[in-house]
Parts: sequence; structure tokens; C-alpha cells
Amino acid sequence: MRLNRRKFLQVSAGVATAMALTSKRVGAQLKPVVKVGNPLEAYPDRRWEEVYRDQYKYERSFTYCCSPNDTHQCRVRGFVRNGILMRIEQNYDHHKVRDLYGNQADAAWNPRMCLRGMTYPRRAYGPYRNKYPMIRVGWKQWADDGFPYLDKENREKYKMTSRGTDEFVRMTWDQTFTYLAKGHVAVGKAYSGARGAQRLKNEGYQPEMIEAMGGSGPRTFKYRGGMGLLGVVGKYGIYRLANNMALLDSIIRGRGPGKVLGGRAWSNYTWHGDQAPGHSWTHGMQTSDIDFADHRYAKMTIQWGKNLIENKMPEAHWYTEIMERGGTLVSIAPEYNPPATKADYWVPVRAGLSDISLFLGVAKIIMDEGLVDIDYVKDYTDMPLLVRTDTLIRLHPDDFIPGYKAQTLPKDGFTTKWMKNFNRDMMPDFAVWDTNTDKPVAVTREDIGAKMRKKNIDPALDGVFDIKLVSGRTITAMPLYEMYKVHLKDYDIDTVNQICHAPKDLIVRLARDIGTIKPVEIHYGEGICHYFHATMHNRASYVPLMLTGNVGPKGSGSHTWAGNYKAGNYQGSHWSGPGFAAMVAEDPFNPILDVSQNVDWKNVKGYLKGEEVSYWAHRDKALIVNTPRYGRKVFTGRTHMPTPTKLVWFVNVNVINNAKWFYELVFNTNNNVDMIVAQDIEFTGSCEYSDIV
Repeated sequence: MRLNRRKFLQVSAGVATAMALTSKRVGAQLKPVVKVGNPLEAYPDRRWEEVYRDQYKYERSFTYCCSPNDTHQCRVRGFVRNGILMRIEQNYDHHKVRDLYGNQADAAWNPRMCLRGMTYPRRAYGPYRNKYPMIRVGWKQWADDGFPYLDKENREKYKMTSRGTDEFVRMTWDQTFTYLAKGHVAVGKAYSGARGAQRLKNEGYQPEMIEAMGGSGPRTFKYRGGMGLLGVVGKYGIYRLANNMALLDSIIRGRGPGKVLGGRAWSNYTWHGDQAPGHSWTHGMQTSDIDFADHRYAKMTIQWGKNLIENKMPEAHWYTEIMERGGTLVSIAPEYNPPATKADYWVPVRAGLSDISLFLGVAKIIMDEGLVDIDYVKDYTDMPLLVRTDTLIRLHPDDFIPGYKAQTLPKDGFTTKWMKNFNRDMMPDFAVWDTNTDKPVAVTREDIGAKMRKKNIDPALDGVFDIKLVSGRTITAMPLYEMYKVHLKDYDIDTVNQICHAPKDLIVRLARDIGTIKPVEIHYGEGICHYFHATMHNRASYVPLMLTGNVGPKGSGSHTWAGNYKAGNYQGSHWSGPGFAAMVAEDPFNPILDVSQNVDWKNVKGYLKGEEVSYWAHRDKALIVNTPRYGRKVFTGRTHMPTPTKLVWFVNVNVINNAKWFYELVFNTNNNVDMIVAQDIEFTGSCEYSDIV
């Protein structure tokens, strides 16, 4: 029915008249407004609350530990209704947790959960959940055709060069296991022995990488269990498979135990960037990391290229609670990030190399303004050690003391007590200039703090000294502290400002805060550790802390953030057994089949070998450069030499998402990989470009 304007006005007038005539009767039916004195005591109609009661109703609940990778380990509670996990909440019981030795956490660990954990049901029941195994159509056809050698034509035929455009088909578990096994055998045979080496050479792989295979085809198999320290069995079990590939190598090459090789175990730690490469340079430890409860001791926290607020949400409260105790928060980042919104001040810097100049400039100000903790520097750093100016190598006692023999280390020292089977010849003694005797004296690695003072040694930090060598020649030497004074002349405040663009007043403020506040801690993000020059980043952060005595005391130090483990790991020791190695490296030729018998050290035999994933992300090449002047230079050592990648199997990790060069991996590197297996709970981007899911 078409309604014109005239008709509409006529109808409207009629409706208005009818409403006017009935308004008295309608009004009489309306209830009067109920006056409520105190709604907390009584309220006339609360049926609307049933909506929320029904929404939060549940039939049962259970607790579990939420471990998205190998961190956090938040104890949470899930609520179930009609067999469906409806929601997840914090359990607020971390203060009740204790270990086997009676150590108990306190209430400061609460609250402990993040939005990722709360929204997990969306992932569990979401459309991207992998509910059954799948296989790529092109790869299945390659397998069904008998795994012909993948030359350029066949790689295109079976869509090895265009994986993302292919389709997947559903498979049964038995079918999937069969294809997985046959794929391993086919790829292993294809690249074993002299024929396999020639194929790889023809494909353009570097000869050093081919040599590192030792003739073993399974050495081209790469496995990665993603961030699994809080889920060792489910995630790191893939490394057991890598070790068991020694059995396949034995079958293919007809060799026995001890003469075969397993697959390669791809690194987790460095690939994610958790590992700070400069730490091992500075103090010999793989990583300096803390339990986040240590934040409660800090008086100043510097977040350097780290977004603790958004990316480590269960731990963010440790950072913000420093404000409650009157501590100082500083954020160093190119952008005004979430930690900067909580900080006392934000130091903006250029992304990349500039951060190094900032910390070296801060160190110079600390030294110039007399903010150095002299006693700490003498007692606990290497800055008093003498360095020869002719070679820039540390001066050793046998350089100037005829017939010098290394001193016996104390039995209660760190070296003899904790380092097993150490080689004393690989630990030379050092030299300092003793101001008490005004001559160079020998010191051991154990002569720190009170032990050095007990020997009545007072090392000089400043000056240049003449040293007469055993050969009769006289050279000059200076303490490392003096060398830093020379080195840091290049980092005056104007130069630092030009390099990093940080405001001059904030550079000075940061230096004076580090020099006057204790304890001070620096935490940096994993992204910084991905830089090619990350070693220098990490080392530079230690310099101002070493100068001010901020390494060692609770709430101090320079730290990355690798994890915050809340569970016992598979730690191995000489007295408790092989631990983690018992699962991933049990001798495949002599497994313990008796369930009542433990795996001992004698049952551990590692045939797998670790490999850094970054080589795969670098076009599957070692770091070998053709230089104009020096010719072909091999920078990757034999111990770290990668092998060609022909089979990849990753568990619980979106490796392509981790990569820094997506296009290069997907469209160039992975074209040469024969078999890619993705094992995950969701269909990730890495699944999309794989062969079996």
C-alpha cells in the first residue's frame, strides 16, 4: 500500500484523538513510583539480577595452570556448564602454593592472570581450532607418486613453491602416521651418502653445510618444540624424535650405534630473542634473569625497549607496584609506550644502535661527576685488571713473574665447589697494580671482595704503569677502568644526543639517578636481543650498573626476560640423574622398557644436535661472505655450522610469525624444503604454508 502525505496526516490525527480519549484510563493503570530508602537493605523488584545469575551459573569448576608457552604458569579456575568451558577466572590462591622443601609464596603474587588466559575458551571453541589431521593435496600426490626426486619441475608440480595456494584434505590418524613415517624415510634416503651430497651441491648449498651432515640424510631434519619448559612431555617430545632419527640413519646407511647421526634440534631461546647474547660475554652465564618478586626490592626500574604492561600482563603488577613504594620508573623506547605512561620519565631514542651510546654516555657522566662506587668496582668487577697497551690483551702473571705457576684455588670457592671437571690451565690468573706495594701482583678468579682484602691487596683503578716483562722488555699497562675513561671520551653529551636523539637533560637525569639510587635494575625486551649488534646493547647496559654497585644486590642488575617459571623442571645433576636428557636423549638403541626402572646417565646417548633457527631464516645459509680483499670468509664455526633444511617439524609454535623476513622464508627458502609438519591447536599462518597439520 502506497501512503501519501495527505493520508499519513489523516491517520496521525485519528491516532492522536484516540490516545487523548483513553489517556485517563491508561494513566490509571500505571503504578506509582516506589520510593526506596536504602537500596542495600531492600529493593522491591530484583528480577533483573537473574540475567547475571543465569549468565554466571555453572555446574562444576576445576583449577589448572595456564602456560601459553614456557612462562607465567598462572593457576586459574575454569567454570563448566553443559560440558562447555564457559569462562576462566583468577583463583587468588598463589599465596598457598609451596614446594617440596616448604618454601611458600606470599600474597604479593596475586592477582595472576592475563586477558589471553581469560579468553582461552574463544580459542578452544573458535573456528581456527585444529580438530583433526590434514594433509596438503600437492604433497599427498608427491607421496602417492612414490616420492620422486624434487627437481625444479617437480617442486612446481607438487606446489612446493606455492604452498599457500594449495588445499588441505582431512586424514585419519592412522593415515597421517603412515604418511609421516614414509616422508621421513623418503627425505632421509634422498640426501644420504655421496648421491645426496651431490644433489645438495647441485641445489647450491654451501659445502661447509653439506660437510656438517657427515653423510647422514636425517641430519637435514629440523625439529622445534616451541617454548616447552612448562610442558616438556607434550612439546619437547619432538626432540626425542630427533634423537631417534639415528635409527633411521642406521637403516639407510647400514651403520651401527655410535656411527650414526640424528636430526637437528632447533633452538627456542635465541630464536624468540629471549636470550641476551651479551650476558655470556659479560659474566659467563647464559642469561641473567630474575624471579619477578625481586622487583619488590628495586628502588629504580628501567624498562628498556620493553612493553611489560601489554606483553607480560601477569607480571605487570610487579612493575607498577614499585610506584606504591616510592620507587622511580623509567622507560627507554622510541615510542611513548604503555610502560612510559606509568613512568616518572620517558627517554625517547632512535630505534637501533643508538641505545648503546645512551648507556655509554650515562657511564661517562657517572665517572666525571664522581658517582662511582669505588669499593664495589675494586671488589666485584674486572675494572682493576691490567691490560697491556701494546697488545690490548690482559696482563698475566707469567708475563712478568719468572717461572710463575697458577695459584691453588680455595676449596670453598665458587670454582672448586660448583664447577665440575674444570680445567685450571684454561683459567689463567690475572694482574692488578697494588697501591700498597706500588707494583703489579697476581690475583686469581677467586680474589674478590673480602678474599682480596685479606691478601692486603688494594688495586689501582687509575693510571698507566710500566711493567718489566720476563723477556726484559718494558711495556705499559693500564687498568680497565682507565681504559674506559679513554674510551668514553667519545661519548660526551653532545655526541650522545646526536647519535640517539635523547634530550640532554634526560641523559643527565638518568645518569644521576643511577648514580644516587640503589638498587637499580634494567630490564630489556626480547626484540632488542634480535639485533645483529645485540651483544653490544647488553654489554653497554652493564657498564653504569657496574660503576654504581648495582649488580648482585636484590632488586638490581641487568636482565632480559626469558620466563618466570613456577613449576619444577626436568633438572639433571650428577646425583639426581639425567633429568630432561632422560626423555629427549635416551639411547634409541638401548631404551629402558621396564616401567619400574629409571633412566640413568649410562642410558643417555645424544645423537641429535642443536641448531640455531636463524640460519634457516637467512636463506638456509651459514654466515659465509665473499669479501673483495680477503676472499671467501667463513664466520660460522664448525660447532655451530647448520646443515641443509629438507624436513621441518615444529610443535606449539608459529615459526613463520616469529620470523623477521616472512617473504624470504615463504617464497624462497621453504621452496627447497621437502616436508613441513605443523603441530598446533589452531590453524596458524605456519600451518597455512605447511604440508601436514
